[in-house]
Amino acid sequence: MSNSDVENRSLGDELFELGWRQGTLFSAPSARFSWNKLSDQDADKPIIQETRPTKPNEKFVLISQDCDIVASESENDEPYVEAMLCKLEKQRFVRRIGSKSARWFVIDANTGLVAHAKYRTQFDKKMLKSLKPEPWPNGSNRLDEFIRWLARRYDRPSIPDAIYEAFQRPLVEIVAEWEKQNPDVFAAFNRVVNEIRVSLPGSEEPPFDLQLILLVESNGLSEEEANAINIFEDSVRAGIDQKTVHLDPEMRILTEEEISMKEFYASRPIYFADYTYRGEEIEGAAPHGRN
Repeated sequence: MSNSDVENRSLGDELFELGWRQGTLFSAPSARFSWNKLSDQDADKPIIQETRPTKPNEKFVLISQDCDIVASESENDEPYVEAMLCKLEKQRFVRRIGSKSARWFVIDANTGLVAHAKYRTQFDKKMLKSLKPEPWPNGSNRLDEFIRWLARRYDRPSIPDAIYEAFQRPLVEIVAEWEKQNPDVFAAFNRVVNEIRVSLPGSEEPPFDLQLILLVESNGLSEEEANAINIFEDSVRAGIDQKTVHLDPEMRILTEEEISMKEFYASRPIYFADYTYRGEEIEGAAPHGRN
């Protein structure tokens, strides 16, 4: 590389060469989070700033896209990068959320490292040169899942109240009870099932015609894993009101390679922390699928 190339290289390019990517982990013990809070002390200053220090053993995961990391900070395009806090959690919590949460993501199941979406902050790019980037610990497939999870934080549709009450809430309660009563079976299910999806109903009025789709790691299910899936299906069918929800007799069990684009877009993932519309009046943009 010539001296002129070195001189013309941007900070973003340097960071990229040093290993800073979307999904890079790092420690920043002195970093703090800040947020704006409504003040009840001073009417002239209704908004105050609160801060929270980073705790021991907490890490960050870089969530800015690679193009934004590389973008020129000198032209004020992207002077900062965004990061999400990661905490070490107990294995029971790790098993419970698996890949079924929109608010937590298991980065490393072995160590219990979990990303917490509610804690996000920005770092000046210049800071990163003084920090040590740590590579993503679980291979490219899991990193791809993390990136898709980040996107779904913002594009997952709200659920109509009636469907939430008839299907989503009972499903959450069934899974919670199942975890409590059969933790080993629940762990086997969570291990093999990457995503629970449900078809989008044609109407927002009951009865709702729904079909469950499980996206699994591979077709080669062990006896323990196949049994866990059967128990899940039986529990769901027994726990919902069949007058309100008509579940298709066939629960589709597919790998990511097998599901068609048509089937993918005609269904949506089930997270155990979704919101409903809360009422009939829509404020702002209409959620996906609601006219």
